Parts: sequence; structure tokens; C-alpha cells
Amino acid sequence: MHPTLQLILVRHGETEWTELGLLHGRLDSPLSPTGRQHAEQTADRLRGETFDALFTSPKGRAMQTALILGEALGMEPIALDGLSEMDFGWSEGKPLTHFDPDGTGSWLFRPLVRFAMRLTAERTQHFAARIREAIAAMQAQYPKGRLLVVTHWGVISMLMALLLDGDLQRWRDYGPWEACSISELHAEDGVWHTIRMNDHVHLQEERSI
Repeated sequence: MHPTLQLILVRHGETEWTELGLLHGRLDSPLSPTGRQHAEQTADRLRGETFDALFTSPKGRAMQTALILGEALGMEPIALDGLSEMDFGWSEGKPLTHFDPDGTGSWLFRPLVRFAMRLTAERTQHFAARIREAIAAMQAQYPKGRLLVVTHWGVISMLMALLLDGDLQRWRDYGPWEACSISELHAEDGVWHTIRMNDHVHLQEERSI
């Protein structure tokens, strides 16, 4: 077996909203000082590795992360709208506890939030379709490439579901993904394999100092 395509997935760094426990989706928030520090640590971790291209979500938090990585690697980020986070509709900008089953939000309020999301959020099928298009676009340009991809929690989860299971409905089964964690998938003879998932040892070492 021989690899035909390699995807190295990096979740963007922590943001001001992440630290406040707010949901992003298509809305945006800049990297926090911790997020920038973690992006620099990730750049140090990847320094010396070879990539054929650096793709990123166009969202500011992902682009900021990609620019830090690109500076270290001597690469210019290529933005793909298909790599943007899922649109969570009404829930964007709201506390995560409102719809986290284990959160501290009101037991009565959470069902109302889920109902509002069903009415206003991006459909799962549309989310999966644009991610498939992004994968196809990257593969068309670099069919045997080693590609660095900076994106979001939901996108990484959907990528895993589509490529490993072929079942878009399983995307919520994947994760969690630490900010600035690294996950890697290789396609060998048309079959995708995980090389690493949610690798954030480069951040753990910093926390232990």
C-alpha cells in the first residue's frame, strides 16, 4: 500500500470567545494571547516537516493561526470557504452551556435552544457537502500531496466521519479537539487511516513548566 494523500489537520488556537465559553460557528473572535502562544508552539512542532500546501478556513481565528504556521514554514495560506465552521444559527455567540447536555444551563431552556438551532442552523447535509467539495478541491490540486489544513472543531469531526466511516451522521461522535491540536489522516489505495488524533503534547509540555 502507498499513500496517495495526507491531511494534517490543525484546529485553530484559543480565542477570546473560547475563554468566555461562547459558541463561534460562522461568527468570529480573535485569538487570545494564549491562542497565539499555542499557535507558535504548534508552528515549532511542525517546523522541519514538509508540506505541499497550507489550506485554511477563511475565518479570522483560523487565518490568524494559519499565518503563524505559514510564517514558520515559509508558506502562504490558501483560504477555502468549505473549511469554515458550521453555521449554528441563532445559537452563535451564546454560552455553550445552553445546549451542552452536561452544562449548567436550564433544563427547560436547552430544548428551546435545540429547537431554535434546528430552525436556523446549517443543515448537516449542506455542511457535509461543502466539506466534500473542499476535500475534492484540495485533492484535485495535490492528488498525492501532504497538506496542512487549519480549520474548526466541527469541520474536523465531519472530515473524520466522512473519510473514516462514510457516514455524515456520525460527525458528532468525533472529538473533543483541543485548540491547536494536530490530527493526521492518510489515504492508502483509496482507504483512509488515522495516523494521529488530537495530538497536543506540544501544548501539554508548556503547561507543565
